[in-house]
Amino acid sequence: MKRFFQILLLICLFFQINLLHAKKVPDWVTNRPIDNEFYIGIGHASKVKGSSDHIERATSEALKNLASEITVNISGEVISSMIEKSGILEEELKSKIRSTTEAELEGYELVEQWQDKKDYWIYYRLSKVKYQLAREEKINNAVSLALDLFSQAKKSEQNKEYYKALLFFLQSLKPIEKYIGETLETKYLGTSIYLNNEIYLSIQNILSNIELKPLMNNINAKRNKSVKQSIEVIAFYNDAEQICISNLPILFSFKRGEGDMINNVKTNMNGIATSKISKITSSEKMQILNAELDISKLINQDSTSFVYQNVLKTFPIPSTRIILNVTGLLIFIESEEINLGEELDVLHIEPKIKESFSEKGFSFTDDIAGADIYIMIKARSREGSEMFGMYSTFVDVTVSALEMSSGEEIYKNVFNNISGQGLNAEKAGLKAFENVAVKISENMVPKIIQTAGQ
Repeated sequence: MKRFFQILLLICLFFQINLLHAKKVPDWVTNRPIDNEFYIGIGHASKVKGSSDHIERATSEALKNLASEITVNISGEVISSMIEKSGILEEELKSKIRSTTEAELEGYELVEQWQDKKDYWIYYRLSKVKYQLAREEKINNAVSLALDLFSQAKKSEQNKEYYKALLFFLQSLKPIEKYIGETLETKYLGTSIYLNNEIYLSIQNILSNIELKPLMNNINAKRNKSVKQSIEVIAFYNDAEQICISNLPILFSFKRGEGDMINNVKTNMNGIATSKISKITSSEKMQILNAELDISKLINQDSTSFVYQNVLKTFPIPSTRIILNVTGLLIFIESEEINLGEELDVLHIEPKIKESFSEKGFSFTDDIAGADIYIMIKARSREGSEMFGMYSTFVDVTVSALEMSSGEEIYKNVFNNISGQGLNAEKAGLKAFENVAVKISENMVPKIIQTAGQ
Protein backbone atom coordinates (compact mmCIF):
# COMPACT_ATOMS: atom_id res chain seq x y z
CA MET A 1 0.00 0.00 0.00
CA LYS A 2 2.81 2.36 0.88
CA ARG A 3 4.45 1.51 -2.41
CA PHE A 4 1.25 2.40 -4.25
CA PHE A 5 1.10 5.89 -2.71
CA GLN A 6 4.75 6.53 -3.58
CA ILE A 7 4.08 5.69 -7.22
CA LEU A 8 0.96 7.88 -7.25
CA LEU A 9 2.94 10.79 -5.80
CA LEU A 10 5.62 10.41 -8.46
CA ILE A 11 2.99 10.43 -11.20
CA CYS A 12 1.43 13.63 -9.81
CA LEU A 13 4.82 15.31 -9.60
CA PHE A 14 5.57 14.25 -13.18
CA PHE A 15 2.38 15.83 -14.55
CA GLN A 16 2.89 18.96 -12.47
CA ILE A 17 6.43 19.41 -13.79
CA ASN A 18 5.19 18.93 -17.39
CA LEU A 19 2.37 21.43 -16.81
CA LEU A 20 4.79 24.01 -15.45
CA HIS A 21 7.11 23.37 -18.37
CA ALA A 22 4.24 23.79 -20.84
CA LYS A 23 3.33 27.18 -19.42
CA LYS A 24 6.87 28.47 -19.30
CA VAL A 25 7.25 31.62 -21.48
CA PRO A 26 9.91 31.13 -24.20
CA ASP A 27 12.90 33.47 -24.16
CA TRP A 28 12.05 34.91 -27.60
CA VAL A 29 8.76 36.27 -26.21
CA THR A 30 10.43 38.33 -23.49
CA ASN A 31 13.83 38.94 -25.09
CA ARG A 32 13.99 39.61 -28.83
CA PRO A 33 16.59 37.33 -30.43
CA ILE A 34 19.59 38.81 -32.23
CA ASP A 35 20.75 36.84 -35.28
CA ASN A 36 23.19 38.12 -37.90
CA GLU A 37 22.03 35.52 -40.42
CA PHE A 38 18.30 36.13 -40.25
CA TYR A 39 15.75 38.92 -40.35
CA ILE A 40 13.40 38.36 -37.43
CA GLY A 41 9.73 39.11 -37.06
CA ILE A 42 7.78 38.56 -33.86
CA GLY A 43 4.07 39.29 -33.58
CA HIS A 44 1.67 39.35 -30.67
CA ALA A 45 -2.10 39.57 -30.31
CA SER A 46 -4.42 39.45 -27.33
CA LYS A 47 -7.14 36.84 -27.52
CA VAL A 48 -10.79 37.86 -27.68
CA LYS A 49 -13.42 35.49 -26.40
CA GLY A 50 -15.39 33.93 -29.23
CA SER A 51 -12.91 35.02 -31.91
CA SER A 52 -9.93 33.33 -33.52
CA ASP A 53 -8.51 36.26 -35.49
CA HIS A 54 -5.62 36.66 -33.01
CA ILE A 55 -3.51 34.36 -35.20
CA GLU A 56 -4.03 36.54 -38.27
CA ARG A 57 -3.35 39.74 -36.33
CA ALA A 58 -0.18 38.37 -34.76
CA THR A 59 1.05 37.03 -38.12
CA SER A 60 0.50 40.42 -39.78
CA GLU A 61 2.40 42.16 -37.00
CA ALA A 62 5.24 39.64 -37.23
CA LEU A 63 5.67 40.20 -40.99
CA LYS A 64 5.60 43.98 -40.54
CA ASN A 65 8.19 43.57 -37.83
CA LEU A 66 10.33 41.42 -40.12
CA ALA A 67 10.03 43.86 -43.04
CA SER A 68 11.06 46.76 -40.81
CA GLU A 69 14.46 45.08 -40.29
CA ILE A 70 15.18 45.24 -44.02
CA THR A 71 17.06 48.43 -44.87
CA VAL A 72 15.14 50.79 -47.11
CA ASN A 73 17.40 52.42 -49.70
CA ILE A 74 16.15 55.82 -50.84
CA SER A 75 19.40 57.24 -52.15
CA GLY A 76 20.12 58.17 -55.74
CA GLU A 77 19.49 61.04 -58.13
CA VAL A 78 15.93 60.07 -59.06
CA ILE A 79 14.75 59.68 -55.48
CA SER A 80 16.44 62.92 -54.39
CA SER A 81 14.72 64.79 -57.21
CA MET A 82 11.38 63.18 -56.37
CA ILE A 83 11.59 64.18 -52.70
CA GLU A 84 12.58 67.72 -53.63
CA LYS A 85 10.02 68.36 -56.41
CA SER A 86 6.93 66.37 -55.46
CA GLY A 87 6.82 67.60 -51.87
CA ILE A 88 6.67 64.19 -50.18
CA LEU A 89 8.51 63.52 -46.92
CA GLU A 90 11.41 61.09 -46.71
CA GLU A 91 9.76 59.17 -43.88
CA GLU A 92 6.53 58.91 -45.86
CA LEU A 93 8.47 57.46 -48.77
CA LYS A 94 10.26 54.96 -46.51
CA SER A 95 6.93 53.88 -45.05
CA LYS A 96 5.47 53.24 -48.51
CA ILE A 97 8.53 51.26 -49.59
CA ARG A 98 8.36 49.17 -46.42
CA SER A 99 4.71 48.40 -47.17
CA THR A 100 5.72 47.17 -50.62
CA THR A 101 8.54 45.11 -49.12
CA GLU A 102 6.12 43.52 -46.63
CA ALA A 103 3.59 42.69 -49.35
CA GLU A 104 6.26 40.92 -51.40
CA LEU A 105 7.97 38.98 -48.62
CA GLU A 106 8.60 35.34 -49.46
CA GLY A 107 10.87 32.56 -48.25
CA TYR A 108 10.31 33.30 -44.56
CA GLU A 109 9.82 30.41 -42.17
CA LEU A 110 7.86 29.80 -39.00
CA VAL A 111 10.17 29.25 -36.05
CA GLU A 112 7.78 28.84 -33.14
CA GLN A 113 4.37 29.77 -31.70
CA TRP A 114 3.37 30.21 -28.08
CA GLN A 115 0.14 31.05 -26.34
CA ASP A 116 -1.59 31.09 -23.00
CA LYS A 117 -5.19 31.85 -22.07
CA LYS A 118 -4.83 35.58 -22.82
CA ASP A 119 -2.13 36.02 -25.50
CA TYR A 120 -0.80 34.54 -28.70
CA TRP A 121 2.78 34.98 -30.02
CA ILE A 122 4.36 33.94 -33.31
CA TYR A 123 8.01 33.98 -34.46
CA TYR A 124 9.16 34.16 -38.11
CA ARG A 125 12.58 34.51 -39.64
CA LEU A 126 14.00 35.07 -43.11
CA SER A 127 17.51 34.16 -44.23
CA LYS A 128 19.39 37.32 -45.19
CA VAL A 129 21.35 35.41 -47.81
CA LYS A 130 18.23 33.90 -49.39
CA TYR A 131 16.45 37.25 -49.31
CA GLN A 132 19.36 39.01 -50.98
CA LEU A 133 19.68 36.33 -53.67
CA ALA A 134 15.93 36.47 -54.37
CA ARG A 135 16.00 40.28 -54.45
CA GLU A 136 18.95 40.33 -56.84
CA GLU A 137 17.11 37.94 -59.14
CA LYS A 138 14.03 40.21 -59.10
CA ILE A 139 16.16 43.27 -59.77
CA ASN A 140 17.95 41.55 -62.67
CA ASN A 141 14.63 40.52 -64.21
CA ALA A 142 13.24 44.04 -63.77
CA VAL A 143 16.35 45.63 -65.26
CA SER A 144 16.25 43.25 -68.22
CA LEU A 145 12.64 44.17 -69.01
CA ALA A 146 13.22 47.89 -68.44
CA LEU A 147 16.34 47.85 -70.61
CA ASP A 148 14.42 46.25 -73.47
CA LEU A 149 11.75 48.99 -73.31
CA PHE A 150 14.45 51.66 -72.92
CA SER A 151 16.16 50.38 -76.09
CA GLN A 152 12.88 50.60 -78.03
CA ALA A 153 12.39 54.14 -76.73
CA LYS A 154 15.87 55.16 -77.88
CA LYS A 155 15.24 53.72 -81.36
CA SER A 156 11.94 55.60 -81.61
CA GLU A 157 13.66 58.78 -80.49
CA GLN A 158 16.34 58.37 -83.17
CA ASN A 159 13.59 57.85 -85.77
CA LYS A 160 11.92 61.05 -84.50
CA GLU A 161 8.83 59.12 -83.41
CA TYR A 162 8.52 61.14 -80.24
CA TYR A 163 5.11 59.88 -79.11
CA LYS A 164 6.32 56.27 -79.24
CA ALA A 165 9.60 57.23 -77.59
CA LEU A 166 7.82 58.91 -74.68
CA LEU A 167 5.46 55.95 -74.32
CA PHE A 168 8.32 53.43 -74.19
CA PHE A 169 10.38 55.57 -71.79
CA LEU A 170 7.43 55.78 -69.36
CA GLN A 171 6.83 52.04 -69.67
CA SER A 172 10.51 51.30 -69.04
CA LEU A 173 10.31 53.09 -65.70
CA LYS A 174 7.49 50.82 -64.47
CA PRO A 175 9.44 47.51 -63.99
CA ILE A 176 12.12 49.19 -61.86
CA GLU A 177 9.88 51.51 -59.82
CA LYS A 178 10.32 49.32 -56.72
CA TYR A 179 14.07 49.60 -57.01
CA ILE A 180 14.27 53.25 -58.03
CA GLY A 181 16.63 54.01 -55.15
CA GLU A 182 19.10 51.28 -56.15
CA THR A 183 22.17 51.80 -58.32
CA LEU A 184 20.85 49.59 -61.17
CA GLU A 185 24.07 49.62 -63.14
CA THR A 186 23.86 47.75 -66.45
CA LYS A 187 25.26 47.68 -69.99
CA TYR A 188 23.69 49.51 -72.93
CA LEU A 189 25.36 49.37 -76.35
CA GLY A 190 28.59 48.25 -74.66
CA THR A 191 28.60 51.13 -72.17
CA SER A 192 27.90 50.98 -68.44
CA ILE A 193 24.90 53.10 -67.44
CA TYR A 194 22.80 53.66 -64.34
CA LEU A 195 19.49 52.61 -65.87
CA ASN A 196 17.11 54.43 -63.51
CA ASN A 197 18.96 57.72 -63.98
CA GLU A 198 19.14 57.28 -67.77
CA ILE A 199 15.40 56.59 -68.04
CA TYR A 200 14.54 59.51 -65.78
CA LEU A 201 16.75 61.95 -67.69
CA SER A 202 15.45 60.69 -71.05
CA ILE A 203 11.82 61.29 -70.03
CA GLN A 204 12.76 64.70 -68.66
CA ASN A 205 14.56 65.60 -71.88
CA ILE A 206 11.79 64.55 -74.25
CA LEU A 207 9.11 66.33 -72.21
CA SER A 208 11.22 69.49 -72.05
CA ASN A 209 11.38 69.57 -75.84
CA ILE A 210 7.68 69.01 -76.50
CA GLU A 211 5.97 72.36 -77.02
CA LEU A 212 2.27 73.20 -77.21
CA LYS A 213 1.03 76.36 -78.92
CA PRO A 214 -2.51 77.64 -79.50
CA LEU A 215 -3.38 78.35 -83.12
CA MET A 216 -5.49 81.26 -81.84
CA ASN A 217 -4.71 82.75 -78.45
CA ASN A 218 -7.53 85.28 -78.00
CA ILE A 219 -11.04 84.01 -78.68
CA ASN A 220 -14.28 85.92 -78.31
CA ALA A 221 -17.12 84.13 -76.57
CA LYS A 222 -20.54 84.80 -75.13
CA ARG A 223 -21.81 83.66 -71.80
CA ASN A 224 -24.09 80.60 -71.88
CA LYS A 225 -23.51 80.13 -75.60
CA SER A 226 -21.33 77.72 -77.52
CA VAL A 227 -18.08 79.09 -78.87
CA LYS A 228 -18.10 78.98 -82.67
CA GLN A 229 -14.32 79.08 -82.87
CA SER A 230 -12.65 75.69 -82.30
CA ILE A 231 -10.02 75.57 -79.56
CA GLU A 232 -6.91 74.30 -81.35
CA VAL A 233 -3.44 73.54 -80.02
CA ILE A 234 -0.48 72.25 -82.02
CA ALA A 235 2.12 69.95 -80.48
CA PHE A 236 5.63 69.69 -81.87
CA TYR A 237 9.11 68.58 -80.87
CA ASN A 238 11.16 71.73 -80.52
CA ASP A 239 14.30 70.94 -82.46
CA ALA A 240 15.59 72.55 -85.64
CA GLU A 241 12.79 71.00 -87.72
CA GLN A 242 9.95 71.46 -85.20
CA ILE A 243 8.40 68.07 -85.97
CA CYS A 244 4.65 67.84 -85.28
CA ILE A 245 3.64 65.03 -82.91
CA SER A 246 0.52 63.01 -83.68
CA ASN A 247 -1.55 60.84 -81.31
CA LEU A 248 -0.48 62.87 -78.27
CA PRO A 249 -3.20 63.00 -75.53
CA ILE A 250 -4.09 66.58 -74.60
CA LEU A 251 -6.21 67.62 -71.63
CA PHE A 252 -8.22 70.85 -71.96
CA SER A 253 -9.64 72.55 -68.87
CA PHE A 254 -10.73 75.92 -67.52
CA LYS A 255 -7.90 77.49 -65.55
CA ARG A 256 -10.08 80.49 -64.85
CA GLY A 257 -13.81 80.63 -65.49
CA GLU A 258 -16.15 77.73 -66.14
CA GLY A 259 -17.92 75.99 -68.98
CA ASP A 260 -18.72 72.76 -70.77
CA MET A 261 -16.16 71.54 -73.26
CA ILE A 262 -14.48 68.48 -74.74
CA ASN A 263 -11.68 67.80 -72.28
CA ASN A 264 -9.77 64.82 -73.67
CA VAL A 265 -8.53 64.81 -77.25
CA LYS A 266 -5.55 63.53 -79.22
CA THR A 267 -3.44 65.38 -81.76
CA ASN A 268 -4.10 64.50 -85.39
CA MET A 269 -1.58 63.70 -88.13
CA ASN A 270 -0.64 67.38 -88.24
CA GLY A 271 -0.06 67.53 -84.48
CA ILE A 272 -3.26 69.54 -83.84
CA ALA A 273 -5.61 68.83 -80.92
CA THR A 274 -9.09 70.30 -81.39
CA SER A 275 -11.63 70.92 -78.65
CA LYS A 276 -15.05 72.58 -78.66
CA ILE A 277 -16.79 74.63 -75.98
CA SER A 278 -20.52 73.89 -75.92
CA LYS A 279 -21.34 76.45 -73.25
CA ILE A 280 -19.70 79.22 -71.22
CA THR A 281 -21.26 79.24 -67.76
CA SER A 282 -19.09 81.73 -65.85
CA SER A 283 -19.77 85.46 -66.05
CA GLU A 284 -16.08 86.41 -65.77
CA LYS A 285 -15.08 88.66 -68.65
CA MET A 286 -11.62 87.14 -69.07
CA GLN A 287 -11.42 83.38 -68.83
CA ILE A 288 -8.38 81.17 -69.33
CA LEU A 289 -8.20 77.70 -70.85
CA ASN A 290 -5.33 75.37 -70.10
CA ALA A 291 -4.11 72.70 -72.51
CA GLU A 292 -1.49 70.22 -71.34
CA LEU A 293 -0.06 66.85 -72.17
CA ASP A 294 -2.19 64.26 -70.35
CA ILE A 295 0.57 61.96 -69.16
CA SER A 296 -1.95 59.80 -67.26
CA LYS A 297 -3.23 58.52 -70.64
CA LEU A 298 0.22 57.10 -71.41
CA ILE A 299 0.33 54.87 -68.34
CA ASN A 300 -1.92 52.38 -66.60
CA GLN A 301 -2.90 54.46 -63.57
CA ASP A 302 -4.62 51.54 -61.83
CA SER A 303 -1.31 49.71 -61.49
CA THR A 304 0.91 52.64 -60.61
CA SER A 305 2.49 52.75 -57.19
CA PHE A 306 2.97 55.64 -54.81
CA VAL A 307 6.61 55.92 -55.89
CA TYR A 308 5.81 55.89 -59.62
CA GLN A 309 3.05 58.49 -59.26
CA ASN A 310 5.37 60.84 -57.40
CA VAL A 311 8.18 60.36 -59.90
CA LEU A 312 5.74 61.47 -62.63
CA LYS A 313 4.98 64.65 -60.66
CA THR A 314 8.59 65.77 -60.99
CA PHE A 315 8.58 65.91 -64.78
CA PRO A 316 8.00 69.18 -66.71
CA ILE A 317 4.57 68.78 -68.33
CA PRO A 318 4.18 70.70 -71.63
CA SER A 319 1.24 73.12 -71.48
CA THR A 320 -0.16 76.31 -72.94
CA ARG A 321 -3.05 78.70 -72.29
CA ILE A 322 -5.78 80.33 -74.36
CA ILE A 323 -7.58 83.55 -73.45
CA LEU A 324 -11.36 83.78 -73.77
CA ASN A 325 -12.86 87.27 -73.96
CA VAL A 326 -16.38 86.68 -72.66
CA THR A 327 -19.32 89.05 -73.01
CA GLY A 328 -22.96 88.69 -72.08
CA LEU A 329 -25.60 88.30 -74.76
CA LEU A 330 -26.05 91.45 -76.82
CA ILE A 331 -29.47 93.11 -76.70
CA PHE A 332 -30.90 95.65 -79.13
CA ILE A 333 -33.87 97.57 -77.66
CA GLU A 334 -36.41 99.53 -79.69
CA SER A 335 -38.70 101.46 -77.37
CA GLU A 336 -41.64 103.63 -78.41
CA GLU A 337 -42.91 105.59 -75.38
CA ILE A 338 -45.76 108.06 -76.02
CA ASN A 339 -47.21 110.10 -73.17
CA LEU A 340 -50.64 111.58 -73.89
CA GLY A 341 -49.95 111.62 -77.62
CA GLU A 342 -46.44 113.10 -77.33
CA GLU A 343 -43.32 110.94 -77.91
CA LEU A 344 -41.02 111.18 -74.90
CA ASP A 345 -37.64 112.83 -75.44
CA VAL A 346 -36.31 111.14 -72.29
CA LEU A 347 -37.36 107.48 -72.20
CA HIS A 348 -38.46 105.96 -68.90
CA ILE A 349 -38.94 102.24 -69.63
CA GLU A 350 -35.84 101.48 -71.71
CA PRO A 351 -33.25 102.74 -69.13
CA LYS A 352 -34.83 100.68 -66.36
CA ILE A 353 -34.82 97.53 -68.50
CA LYS A 354 -31.19 98.10 -69.50
CA GLU A 355 -30.22 98.52 -65.87
CA SER A 356 -31.91 95.24 -64.91
CA PHE A 357 -30.33 93.30 -67.78
CA SER A 358 -26.88 94.81 -67.12
CA GLU A 359 -26.99 93.53 -63.54
CA LYS A 360 -27.40 90.02 -64.97
CA GLY A 361 -24.40 90.26 -67.30
CA PHE A 362 -26.11 91.24 -70.56
CA SER A 363 -24.62 93.85 -72.90
CA PHE A 364 -26.26 96.23 -75.36
CA THR A 365 -25.65 97.21 -78.95
CA ASP A 366 -26.89 99.90 -81.32
CA ASP A 367 -26.36 97.56 -84.27
CA ILE A 368 -29.36 95.28 -84.68
CA ALA A 369 -27.37 93.01 -87.02
CA GLY A 370 -24.98 92.11 -84.21
CA ALA A 371 -27.65 91.57 -81.55
CA ASP A 372 -28.54 88.22 -79.98
CA ILE A 373 -31.90 89.45 -78.67
CA TYR A 374 -34.20 92.10 -80.14
CA ILE A 375 -36.64 93.68 -77.65
CA MET A 376 -39.55 95.81 -78.86
CA ILE A 377 -41.52 98.02 -76.47
CA LYS A 378 -44.66 99.97 -77.37
CA ALA A 379 -46.11 102.07 -74.54
CA ARG A 380 -48.90 104.65 -74.63
CA SER A 381 -50.55 106.59 -71.82
CA ARG A 382 -54.10 107.86 -71.57
CA GLU A 383 -55.77 110.25 -69.16
CA GLY A 384 -57.62 108.98 -66.15
CA SER A 385 -59.56 110.95 -63.58
CA GLU A 386 -58.89 113.97 -61.36
CA MET A 387 -59.73 114.10 -57.67
CA PHE A 388 -58.86 116.84 -55.20
CA GLY A 389 -56.21 118.22 -57.52
CA MET A 390 -54.46 114.88 -58.12
CA TYR A 391 -54.53 113.40 -61.61
CA SER A 392 -54.40 109.75 -62.64
CA THR A 393 -52.95 108.53 -65.93
CA PHE A 394 -52.84 104.95 -67.24
CA VAL A 395 -50.22 103.24 -69.41
CA ASP A 396 -50.73 100.23 -71.70
CA VAL A 397 -47.59 98.41 -72.88
CA THR A 398 -46.83 95.60 -75.31
CA VAL A 399 -43.43 93.94 -74.98
CA SER A 400 -41.90 91.22 -77.14
CA ALA A 401 -38.42 89.72 -77.53
CA LEU A 402 -36.94 87.80 -80.46
CA GLU A 403 -33.92 85.53 -80.49
CA MET A 404 -32.10 86.78 -83.57
CA SER A 405 -30.31 83.56 -84.52
CA SER A 406 -33.54 81.56 -84.79
CA GLY A 407 -36.13 84.29 -85.26
CA GLU A 408 -38.13 82.72 -82.44
CA GLU A 409 -40.21 84.93 -80.17
CA ILE A 410 -38.92 84.07 -76.70
CA TYR A 411 -41.03 86.54 -74.74
CA LYS A 412 -44.30 88.43 -75.19
CA ASN A 413 -46.52 90.18 -72.67
CA VAL A 414 -49.07 92.96 -72.31
CA PHE A 415 -49.32 95.27 -69.31
CA ASN A 416 -52.58 97.26 -69.16
CA ASN A 417 -53.93 99.95 -66.87
CA ILE A 418 -50.71 100.64 -65.00
CA SER A 419 -51.48 103.87 -63.19
CA GLY A 420 -49.55 106.90 -62.03
CA GLN A 421 -50.54 109.98 -60.03
CA GLY A 422 -49.34 113.57 -60.29
CA LEU A 423 -50.24 117.22 -60.03
CA ASN A 424 -51.23 117.14 -63.68
CA ALA A 425 -52.01 114.47 -66.27
CA GLU A 426 -48.58 114.69 -67.94
CA LYS A 427 -46.68 114.17 -64.67
CA ALA A 428 -49.04 111.37 -63.74
CA GLY A 429 -48.22 109.76 -67.09
CA LEU A 430 -44.48 109.95 -66.44
CA LYS A 431 -45.03 108.31 -63.06
CA ALA A 432 -47.07 105.58 -64.76
CA PHE A 433 -44.17 104.95 -67.19
CA GLU A 434 -41.82 104.54 -64.19
CA ASN A 435 -44.21 102.09 -62.55
CA VAL A 436 -44.66 99.98 -65.65
CA ALA A 437 -40.86 99.88 -66.21
CA VAL A 438 -40.47 98.19 -62.82
CA LYS A 439 -43.17 95.64 -63.61
CA ILE A 440 -41.70 94.82 -67.02
CA SER A 441 -38.22 94.36 -65.55
CA GLU A 442 -39.46 92.11 -62.75
CA ASN A 443 -41.43 89.95 -65.18
CA MET A 444 -39.36 89.92 -68.39
CA VAL A 445 -35.75 89.75 -67.22
CA PRO A 446 -35.93 86.41 -65.33
CA LYS A 447 -37.98 84.80 -68.11
CA ILE A 448 -35.54 85.83 -70.83
CA ILE A 449 -32.64 84.66 -68.66
CA GLN A 450 -34.35 81.29 -68.32
CA THR A 451 -35.29 81.03 -72.00
CA ALA A 452 -32.05 82.36 -73.48
CA GLY A 453 -29.90 80.49 -70.94
CA GLN A 454 -28.07 83.59 -69.75
